[in-house]
Amino acid sequence: MNDRSAAFTELDRLLQEHGRHDLLVEVRKATASLDAFESHERTIAQVTRSMLESEKTYRLVFSQEIDAMSLFDPASGMFLDVNDSWVSLYGYSRDEALGMRVVDVSAEPAQTATAIARLGPGNSLRIDVRWHRAKDGTVFPVELTAGKLVLAGRDVIYAVMRDITQRHRAEQQLARSESSYRALMESMPDGVIVHRLGRIVYMSPSARRMLGYEHDDSIIGKPAIDLVHPDDQPKVLERVLATLSNGGAVAPLEERLVRRDGTVVVAEVAALNTTFDGESAVLAIARDITARKEIEAQLVMNDRLASLGRLAASVGHELNNPLAYVLGNVALMEHELARSPEMPEDVARRFATYVQVVGEGARRMRDIVHDLKTLARGDGEEGGPIEIQQLLDVCVNMAEHQLRAPTKLVKEYRDEVSVIGTETRLGQVFLNLLVNAAQSIPEGTNEEHEVRIVVRQAEDLAIVEISDTGCGIPASDVDRIFEPFFTTKEGSGTGLGLSISHRIVSSAGGALTCEARPGGGTVFRVSLPASR
Repeated sequence: MNDRSAAFTELDRLLQEHGRHDLLVEVRKATASLDAFESHERTIAQVTRSMLESEKTYRLVFSQEIDAMSLFDPASGMFLDVNDSWVSLYGYSRDEALGMRVVDVSAEPAQTATAIARLGPGNSLRIDVRWHRAKDGTVFPVELTAGKLVLAGRDVIYAVMRDITQRHRAEQQLARSESSYRALMESMPDGVIVHRLGRIVYMSPSARRMLGYEHDDSIIGKPAIDLVHPDDQPKVLERVLATLSNGGAVAPLEERLVRRDGTVVVAEVAALNTTFDGESAVLAIARDITARKEIEAQLVMNDRLASLGRLAASVGHELNNPLAYVLGNVALMEHELARSPEMPEDVARRFATYVQVVGEGARRMRDIVHDLKTLARGDGEEGGPIEIQQLLDVCVNMAEHQLRAPTKLVKEYRDEVSVIGTETRLGQVFLNLLVNAAQSIPEGTNEEHEVRIVVRQAEDLAIVEISDTGCGIPASDVDRIFEPFFTTKEGSGTGLGLSISHRIVSSAGGALTCEARPGGGTVFRVSLPASR
């Protein structure tokens, strides 16, 4: 207790002893006032010390800050102080800076003045890129943070500038790199699809054309696996997991992709991890190999035909001698029967019938060998005039075993027409159409069905129509019937026969079309330039 407090305590005791309660109340009021005044003085002293410590701390931070810092007057924009980092960054001395304004170091003075005007009490402003100018005229980007504060009782604006020249240069280089990367993807003939977390984020123009999404952005954001044929999805998912695990590229995988209209494209797809728009993603490069698969299948078929040709030549060589022997003896038997009047008439008639049947069988075998040799001739065969009717007769003989009773074959050869081509290739087309027509007739039916062949000439075109009264083709499939690998024969067929036939006819300068009959059945029409 200090002396003043002790004196007031003693005075309080004496006044109570002498009964001077009126003076006692006044003394106590005075004591309370003095106590309050001393408390206020202590508070002022404490705040003053705190402000001095705060300003001291601020000065320490200001001088030691690595980034450039400045203080300037909000009204005039004149610099009030700058730190050493500011001097080093801008190239001015501290004395030079104190005679300058903020806009003097800005390469964008109008934007700087607008930003200062937006700053209110307690507000702060952060700008990612602002261009400033150093004393030597160098313009460089800075990341700027500014705000208002009160220092030594005065409103000031502080600004912190960080030189981001290296970062800006790296960002520009990255942007150029990404631009080149995207331009490369968009110019690639193969389709490029980028997906992240299983969702499509990018599809190149080639991929859009391949899959039918040229003008449809709804595919972006959809599951990438939806582009894959359901039967191929398990192996594709396994490959995606392998890509994500290995972190690198994986070997190309042949898979079927589903186009927007539901048709199928056979593609060879390679995948690898990449960075797209700054985030990890999986990049898939798809090459349409539908035509290649079709050509490979055609080569395989041609190889089979060549093998069949060699086999036919060998079989024909082996059969020709015994066939000649059989036919020669049949002729002798017929001659002897004609010279034997002593043989009973009924016996002679029976023997003549037997000889006739044997002769027809032998001649039929000879014709089959000839037809095999005709259709299985090698690809080296040169094109020339072909009598359509004769070629069709050969194909009918080859397909005769497919035409089951009670199916009736009708030949309607209206005009005699010839075309320029190769018997092997055109025979392959007609035989395929005849077999398809025969197979469209339901098995075990008691109804009489018909396969009709019409040959006619229309101006400069030779027209061959092969129609049937079978189960027909759904109208929705007519436009797809010539697509590679499309087939309506569940469990059988490769879906390449009509595609290859279409290619053969087109390469000969003609057209192959399909028409579904309203009441059932199908008409395939082959149009070829007629040979004069």
